[in-house]
Amino acid sequence: MTSKANTSNKIENDFNTNLTRLLVCPISGGALYYDKNEKCLISRVAKIKFPVRDGVPILLAAESKPIFSD
Repeated sequence: MTSKANTSNKIENDFNTNLTRLLVCPISGGALYYDKNEKCLISRVAKIKFPVRDGVPILLAAESKPIFSD
């Protein structure tokens, strides 16, 4: 008899938000905050955001995008 593999051990691609306390913005040196809706890390000081792809933060200036607040 063959048994199916347990599918409950799903690989998580979500960003580990506990890491945000260890990471700093490479531009300003300030804190980063995770935005779950946009899947990005936000630097409020530098007013930029960095993408998180497959759970990995891409903290490169070339990958950053400005954030706009009204």
